[in-house]
Amino acid sequence: MRGSGGKTGAMDVEVRKLRPEEGEAFVRSVAVPFLSPATGDPHELAEDQDRVAKTETDRAWVASDDGRFVGNACIHTMDLTLPAFPDRACPVTAMAGVSAVGVHPTHRRRGLLSRMMAAMLDDARAHGEALAGLIASESIIYGRFGFGHATDMAEFTINTRESAFSNPAPHLDLQLLDREEAAKILPDLYDRQRRTRSGEVSRNQQVWKEVIADPPNRRHGGSGVFFASCDDGYLAYRAHDANVLRGDLPRITVEELRGTTPEVEAALWRFVLDLDLVGEVTARRRPVDEPVRWRFADPRQLKVTDVVDRLYVRILDVPAALEARGYRNEGRVVLDVLPPSASLGSDDAASGTWVLEGGPDGASCRAGRAGEEADVRLTVTDLGSLYLGGFSASLLAAAGRVQELTAGGIEAADSLFATWPAPLTGTGF
Repeated sequence: MRGSGGKTGAMDVEVRKLRPEEGEAFVRSVAVPFLSPATGDPHELAEDQDRVAKTETDRAWVASDDGRFVGNACIHTMDLTLPAFPDRACPVTAMAGVSAVGVHPTHRRRGLLSRMMAAMLDDARAHGEALAGLIASESIIYGRFGFGHATDMAEFTINTRESAFSNPAPHLDLQLLDREEAAKILPDLYDRQRRTRSGEVSRNQQVWKEVIADPPNRRHGGSGVFFASCDDGYLAYRAHDANVLRGDLPRITVEELRGTTPEVEAALWRFVLDLDLVGEVTARRRPVDEPVRWRFADPRQLKVTDVVDRLYVRILDVPAALEARGYRNEGRVVLDVLPPSASLGSDDAASGTWVLEGGPDGASCRAGRAGEEADVRLTVTDLGSLYLGGFSASLLAAAGRVQELTAGGIEAADSLFATWPAPLTGTGF
């Protein structure tokens, strides 16, 4: 049945799982709402095949109108690093990585996004995943589905001519790697380093294939990527041309700089800042609490050019999620968790009263009993923002998003959820 004006009615569009043979059609569909139509370019076709390989067809959905794809969404199976217990590596937990979400411009405002989101959250629960996460192209969209802004990342520039350290970095024996060597060495270093900071996600073989291949669409006008490594960290950077004879010096973009300790990262910074002929270093996807600033004799030489929201977290199973992460301080807080404005899925059990008790030795979370008064009231969306410790309950309370119900409730939540270093999600999906 058609709606007014000849348009398809909302329920006439089928939302269904992708079929195994439809991978290429799915990739072409994803390109439409992201304003990247197919051109037939050979590099583009090769990249499309990589995207097909990354798509888990049993965890992908399409909206189909009379056989034509008009919407799309998928989940990447991955895990997420969580805040650590004192003196331990960050734990990890399974997370449904929501991605490739879009509706074609011909079919907007018909509820297709809500239907695909409901299917994905149901699928995540069926897989036993306590969390879903996404990186939003438009930040206003996903709060109503319970996804809370949980991590930020920064971009900054450094004038290499004025980059002396007042606190010296150790010397490292670094080696430059060709792509074959990088493919063998970097994945293990990444997995070790990501366990030092919450918010990082796992990378499968297909993701690493793309990182190492460094296709043209990742270069943004720069050179191919250089890889360098040591025993406890690695660096990936690229150059941008300049007219050296005219006095212009090339710029370096740091794509990744990862060390298992702050000392290793400081030494990696010193390496890239001391490269010959380089006038400026731009660093992408860096933590907001970047410690290298505090090593500079002149801290103003690190100029923050952007801070953007990154990972959005949706808690699906409150006890499982809260018991999975680490806590540095002893404490107890009773949370009155309200559903998001668009409560989706067949078994959305995240709302309710939850009693969290945590400390350096572990945590427990259970449903509140009759007569147990809540200390803090917040939505599932805001609990997602608190979860990784990047934002405090007192900050959200100041914004009117979290309500204190008993004296000291906000302070108790701040103490329990606090973590250091700040969470970072350096890998997109």
